[in-house]
Amino acid sequence: MRRAIWWMTTALAVVAVGGSAYAWGRQQQLNGQAMAAMVNAQYDGALHNALADMESLRGALASAMLVADPVSFDRHLSDVAKFAYAGENDLSRLPSNISADHNMNEFLHTVDSQVEHWMISNQNPGAASVQQALTSYYNRAGNVISGLERIVNAPRTTAPFWTDGRQLAPAARDGLARLEQSLGTMVSDASTHSSAVSGKSKVASPILVQSTDAIKRVGAAAGVDKTTEWKAQLHTVGENAPYYVVSGDTKRGSVRAEVSATTGKLISYHLTRPIGVAKYDFAQAATDAQAWLAHQGYHQVVRADAGNTDGIARFAYQPVISGLPVLDSSFNVVVALDNGQVIGFYEQGKLPPTSLPKVTKALPANALRAKLGPKFHTQSERKVIVENPNGNWVQAMAYEGVLGDEPYRVIIDLQTGHELRVDRLG
Repeated sequence: MRRAIWWMTTALAVVAVGGSAYAWGRQQQLNGQAMAAMVNAQYDGALHNALADMESLRGALASAMLVADPVSFDRHLSDVAKFAYAGENDLSRLPSNISADHNMNEFLHTVDSQVEHWMISNQNPGAASVQQALTSYYNRAGNVISGLERIVNAPRTTAPFWTDGRQLAPAARDGLARLEQSLGTMVSDASTHSSAVSGKSKVASPILVQSTDAIKRVGAAAGVDKTTEWKAQLHTVGENAPYYVVSGDTKRGSVRAEVSATTGKLISYHLTRPIGVAKYDFAQAATDAQAWLAHQGYHQVVRADAGNTDGIARFAYQPVISGLPVLDSSFNVVVALDNGQVIGFYEQGKLPPTSLPKVTKALPANALRAKLGPKFHTQSERKVIVENPNGNWVQAMAYEGVLGDEPYRVIIDLQTGHELRVDRLG
C-alpha cells in the first residue's frame, strides 16, 4: 500500500513539473510572438509613413514648380523641407544595416538643404537652375515612391515579416537595397548639380586601398585571423564612395562591413550571432566601446547617448573638431552584454574636415540670444559644428529648451546670427 502511494505521489509530481514547464514554455512563446508583432508594427509603420511623406514631398515639389509668385513659392518650399525632414525621421526608425549607401536619406538631405538655401537667399522661382533642380527632385521622388510601394504592398507570409528588432526580413531588406542602388547614380548627379550651383566642383576620391587590405581591416576589427574565404566588393557610387563591402563567416557568426577605399577606415561593421544572457557590466562596456572606437582611428569623440535593450548596449559618440562636437554626425558602437564583444558599428551623418577656419567675428552672446523668440525658454546652450544650407561647415550655438510643453533646439550661426534650423526634440 505504501509503495502504491509513493508511486502515485511521484507520478503526480512529474505531471505537475511537466505542466509548469509547458506553461513556462508557452509563456515564452507568447512573449516572442508579442515582440514580433511589436517589431512588425514599428517597421511597417515606418515604411508606410515614409511612403506617405514621399508622396507629400512630390506634391509640394509639383506645387513649387507651378507658381511664380515669390511668397507662394517660399510657402511651397517650406512644405518641401518639412516633408523631406519627416521622411528622414521615418527612415531613421529602420535598422541601420538595410543597405550600403543610405541613398534615400542622402536624397532627402540634399532636397532639404537646397530648398532652405533658396528660401534664405530669396531665389527667383523662375530661374532655369531652380526649375531644373525641382524637376530632377520631382522625378527622383517618383522613383522612390514606386520602390516603396512595391515593398509595403508585397504579399506577407504567415511567418513574421521582420526577423528581429535589428534587421529587416530578407524580402524587405533586398527591396530596400535595390531601391538604394537605383538611387545611387541619381544622388551622385544631384550632388554634382548642387556643387555646380554653389560654384564648387566635387572631385572623385582616389582608390588607394586594395581589397585584400580592406579584408584585413575588418578581420582585425572582428579579432579574426583566418579570412581567406572572405570577399570584398568595390562600390564607386554612394555617400561613402569609393568603398568596399566585406563579408565572411567566423566561428562566432557572419560578418558584413564597409571600408573606405580611400582612407582604409572602417565605415560600418555588423556581426550576426546569437546573444546570450546579459552579465557584462554596462559601465565596462562603455569603456570598451570607446577603446574599440579609438582602435578604428576615431580618437576625438565625446559620448552623446547610451542605452541597452535585449542584452545589447548601444553607445553613440559625436566626433570633435577644433574642440567642438559635430552636431549631426555620430559613431555608433553596439556591444553584446553576454561577453562584452563589439558586434556592430556604423556612422551617421557627414563628417567635416579635420580642421576648420577659426571664427573671426563671432556675435556677442546677448546678440545671439536676442535671435530667440520670447516664448522659447532656454534650458541649455553649447557651441557646435554644423553644416549650413550652402554645404559649408560653420560654428554655431545650439539652444535647447521648451515652447510651452514641447522641447525644441534652435541652431544659430555664430558669425552671421542667421537661424540655421529648428529641431523638435523627443
